[in-house]
Amino acid sequence: MKVKRYIANNTQEAMLKVKMELGANAVILHSRKIKRPGITGFFKRPLIEMVAAIEENTEKKTNMQNEKRIIENHSEANKIEELQYQVGNIQNMLNNFINKMESTDKKNEFRRSELFEKYYNHLLDNNVEKSVVDKIMNIAKKQMSFSSENEEAINKAIKIIIREYLGDISPINENIVEQKRIVFVGPTGVGKTTTLAKLAAKLSIANNKSVGFITADTYRIAAVEQLRTYSEILGIPIKVIYEPEEIGAAIESYKDKDIILIDTAGRNHRALDQLEEIKKLISYIQNPDVFLVISAATGYKDTKSIIEAYKFMKDYHLLFTKLDETSAIGNILNTKILTGKNLSYVTTGQSVPDDIEVANPEKIADIIVGELHE
Repeated sequence: MKVKRYIANNTQEAMLKVKMELGANAVILHSRKIKRPGITGFFKRPLIEMVAAIEENTEKKTNMQNEKRIIENHSEANKIEELQYQVGNIQNMLNNFINKMESTDKKNEFRRSELFEKYYNHLLDNNVEKSVVDKIMNIAKKQMSFSSENEEAINKAIKIIIREYLGDISPINENIVEQKRIVFVGPTGVGKTTTLAKLAAKLSIANNKSVGFITADTYRIAAVEQLRTYSEILGIPIKVIYEPEEIGAAIESYKDKDIILIDTAGRNHRALDQLEEIKKLISYIQNPDVFLVISAATGYKDTKSIIEAYKFMKDYHLLFTKLDETSAIGNILNTKILTGKNLSYVTTGQSVPDDIEVANPEKIADIIVGELHE
């Protein structure tokens, strides 16, 4: 038996080579596609390899039978080639579809990342500490897809997360029958005395409470005079003490008052020896409500230092002043998360008694996150 291998560009060419060399009686043993040689072969149509054989001593068959066999083999080879070609086309279409879907996913992912970065950077620009921003945005990312069509929902979701972090508020409870002794502490320059006067006006005028002033801020003559002026305008009595030990007698003289507001000297939070006097004063007051007053314009680093300096206080409320002096109030959120203490009031200007209000977590969240169009 004579066996030969042929390489051609297509099936027809291979069949022609077989017929010309082996004759019409040749038998096709098998055929297959093979890659063209070289690197460029990957990008060109494959070659056809065909193996044919002929019995050298066999009687010749009739021309009709030979022609029939060649036609049948040729037809079968054409069917196989056509099927392979169609499969190749389907595979190419599928690959194109997959590539298109991957490209779309990448574009959507880019848009999601772009929107994520928008809100991430917006919170940073509003003085929200990076670790806090990470917490908020990770929660939001788990809740929904950051795609442009979801932006309204994303904006609302971030506000809700911040509102939850801000938690409950603790203003002065005016419904308790027993006397309230409220102490204001905090660093210098945050507006404790003015804040005290604003609260006194609201409590005495709007809520019809009997109020008494006590000031221990004798280090600044102006502070005492300022509170005396408010005392005269509001018709609220005032007592000045010079030593922590005097606070007991001053409180005793106000037995008929519903609420006693106690002003303390502003202290450098880095000077621990100065804070000892505040600590001692508070220790002489039975069941005090302490309000730590911090300016909303204070940076996070200084806020952490203030919180550390006043850590001797077991329980207190947060009161933020000067919201009108800063465009970024994210430090309110930072401080709430850092301390775990409840918000109470915020002040928004110098006007007495108008520029003070109970802290509103929803309003604070709206200011921090901003509106949709921003």
